[in-house]
Amino acid sequence: MKRVSVFCSALAGVALSGWVAFAAEVVEEQTTTTTTTTYSGTVSDISPSSKTIVVKSESSPAPVTYKFNETTTWVDASGNVITSEQVRNSPVTVYYVKDGDSMIVTKVVASKPSTTKETTTTTTTTETKDE
Repeated sequence: MKRVSVFCSALAGVALSGWVAFAAEVVEEQTTTTTTTTYSGTVSDISPSSKTIVVKSESSPAPVTYKFNETTTWVDASGNVITSEQVRNSPVTVYYVKDGDSMIVTKVVASKPSTTKETTTTTTTTETKDE
């Protein structure tokens, strides 16, 4: 009886190791799509405590409110890092992504006055993972 039990255990171990070897050969492909949109206008309000920035545009009837966080980049037209407070009442281009109903700012570029425009860029990243 002991031999049968050892034989079954060995057989199960071989079967399991074959399945694990097969699973290791499976290549998992993961695709992430991020859409970044820009909006240009003048900052009418910025609140560091609530982490919001309000941008008004001549072509839009209502101001637009965005949320920012610790990873938001603030730069001037030359690419020099500035503080969020330095954009108050300044013309800016806001780069943001939608997260549910929120618009999360990834980058704010303070610039000279220009025409208001909105553009959308879609970036698709494909990662291949070998296990």
